[in-house]
Amino acid sequence: MKILILDPVGGASGDMILGSLIQLGCPQEVIVSALQAVKGGPFHMRLENKSVHGIRAMDLGFVIEPSGDTRTYRDIKSLISEADLDPSIKAWSLDIFEVLAQAESVVHGEAIDDIHFHEVGALDSILDIVGISAALAWFNPQGVYTTVIPLGSGLTASMHGTIPLPAPATTQILQGLPVRFTDVQGELVTPTGAAVIKALAKRPPIPEVIVKAVGYGCGDKEFESWPNLFRSILCETPAPADEVFVVQTDVDDMVPEEWEAALQRIMGSGALDASLTPRIMKQGRPGTGLTVLVRSERLAQVINAVLRHTTSIGLRYYPVRRCVLDRTEKMVSTRYGEVHVKEVIDPDGRTRRKAEYRDLMRIAMEHDIPVARVRAEIEAGLTAGHEGCRPGSSEKERK
Repeated sequence: MKILILDPVGGASGDMILGSLIQLGCPQEVIVSALQAVKGGPFHMRLENKSVHGIRAMDLGFVIEPSGDTRTYRDIKSLISEADLDPSIKAWSLDIFEVLAQAESVVHGEAIDDIHFHEVGALDSILDIVGISAALAWFNPQGVYTTVIPLGSGLTASMHGTIPLPAPATTQILQGLPVRFTDVQGELVTPTGAAVIKALAKRPPIPEVIVKAVGYGCGDKEFESWPNLFRSILCETPAPADEVFVVQTDVDDMVPEEWEAALQRIMGSGALDASLTPRIMKQGRPGTGLTVLVRSERLAQVINAVLRHTTSIGLRYYPVRRCVLDRTEKMVSTRYGEVHVKEVIDPDGRTRRKAEYRDLMRIAMEHDIPVARVRAEIEAGLTAGHEGCRPGSSEKERK
């Protein structure tokens, strides 16, 4: 599974984060294409390599012509929503801007939709946030994590007057996130940088990972004893190895109809899975092979169930290791009602979705239509991005 770690080594701003993602490997044309689709105004993206304390980093910035106008959060939402962007880019961009606007609303005591952003600052934030969202869509990680965030101190000038550092909006956004205060005099984390991390990243602990690539972005300000760097780390989690037991036996003298009840009892005793396989037994007689998967803590109960509910007089069991893909089970709403859907994430990060057969069968019986037709309609909607289906309130992880 691919994950992205946002590591604010020396701080975080929109420019720094986006620069680190470009150095990490996201093509510039992917970013530029998304930014042009927003149509927020003319801009020029500046990119150059810069050495920060001996580390090569991407120095990114936007050249914007000031107009003196302002944009409200309502205006920015409309701009992003109406842009010709991938739905995931829109969703992440709107999530980040919502975090930013909510913080400004609390700090200034204004309604969230009426929060004003100065023209240059608003467009710069739009470009940063949409660019970061486009890069995230390109990398397509299954999880995003953050490390501890360093904060500077002191005072700075703003359009409202002199304010403390970290800026009030930044501290509002960072509530609930791990931070550490430093002796650095200056702004290390901007509200935009904080909003990106808050909206996208999970909190520590970070799982065991394999590092695949690293990208650095830097800020314009230079500190003599502080690396003004942001680091993005692309990783993969090793396939989890799950230790379980296989229980097996072969039976040639059991009435076939009795297997249904036996399997129910075996699964009810704690088995993870059970399957039957045709066998040719000694003397050429047909038989049935039973294979059961079980965790160690339920092994004794499963063995007892096998010996009790089948005609077997002996069995074998041994430990094995298995690899299981990440899976979740969700409820989605369709025009036929609620349907259970399993989601599985492939090793390459793609998501497979499959509707539960028991629900397809129920719908087919209720509406007197073939199961195949129900399956095709519902799974076509899932493949098209849940078109015609929306997530329900019930969601649980499958262990």
